[in-house]
Amino acid sequence: MFFVTVAAYSTPSPAPAANATMLSRAKAVFAQLQAGKIDRSELTPQMSAAATDAQLKGAQSSIARGSPVSFQQEQSFSQAGNTYAVYLVTFSDGSKVNFVFAVDSEGKVAGMRVTGAP
Repeated sequence: MFFVTVAAYSTPSPAPAANATMLSRAKAVFAQLQAGKIDRSELTPQMSAAATDAQLKGAQSSIARGSPVSFQQEQSFSQAGNTYAVYLVTFSDGSKVNFVFAVDSEGKVAGMRVTGAP
């Protein structure tokens, strides 16, 4: 439903505890996606180029369900200098999505992806 800027990744391992800073950033970027506007200064140049207006619109429509009632980190891992977290986002109507969020070593958003959740 959206995009991520890296190739397939290795099997992630469960995260024992969420990184509060990463969680806060992921929530903020998710809210921007819901609004259909991304602060491109927060993105790597590659991520900014990949985040086309059409993709933002598509992501926005796929998560236009109101504010999340739960934003739970399910996994985290690192690869190629990026730190990833996978969040299970639950909405008040009970629907859920997975939000994969990645930042590079400089703290820039290097990838994001919204997919259906079981």
